Amino acid sequence: MTAPIRGGSGGHPLLGRRLPSHELTTPPGTVLLRPLRGLLIDLAGDDALRRTAAPWAGRVDVVTAGVRNPGGPFAGTTALLVRPDGHVAWTAPGGTDLIDALHRWFGPR
Repeated sequence: MTAPIRGGSGGHPLLGRRLPSHELTTPPGTVLLRPLRGLLIDLAGDDALRRTAAPWAGRVDVVTAGVRNPGGPFAGTTALLVRPDGHVAWTAPGGTDLIDALHRWFGPR
């Protein structure tokens, strides 16, 4: 059973939904979801995201991706934090602090 997602990014349309991975482009061979690992998707090429998530490297993968349809479900989104079950737990812009979200979903640093 999936735990409900509360708080986070307000009314972002992807929050709490399954990640629509078919809308993303990644380098060949990139695995987005792996068992028991979170996923931070960088849609804007923001190196600060990688630095922020580094303390969670044992639990969260960071992937840079593109978007197939700029007007689709990722419109205006620069980053997403995805739980291991494939549900979006945090989005940017508009989300709470990324460190708070990482701590909430993946434990202390």
